[in-house]
Amino acid sequence: MVWWWPWGSGQAPQGEPARGPDALERRCKSRRSALTGCRLANPDRQAEACKNLELAVVTCLSEGLCKPLHDEHRRCYTSVYKTGQYKGQGHCIPYEEAMKECLRKQKLYPV
Repeated sequence: MVWWWPWGSGQAPQGEPARGPDALERRCKSRRSALTGCRLANPDRQAEACKNLELAVVTCLSEGLCKPLHDEHRRCYTSVYKTGQYKGQGHCIPYEEAMKECLRKQKLYPV
């Protein structure tokens, strides 16, 4: 028996994903708005209260603009989460800083 669904499969086309600043901005928009809301809700303690949301925005932007650095951070994060360390460290701060520096060079950080 063959099933037929006239409205498509609901999946995106298998072609090349959309690229460019507009596609990147759309993909990271929810993270940016969450960060903005956090900063408005915590005007006195933005750095400590919104640190994880800021990293989420940095990671999202880096995925499209600083791919090698993003991939290295992802490997670090996965390894630290699973084993407790990556290349002898128990944190990924150097990789986070490298992504931020890459975005700084493109004038996209601080977010």
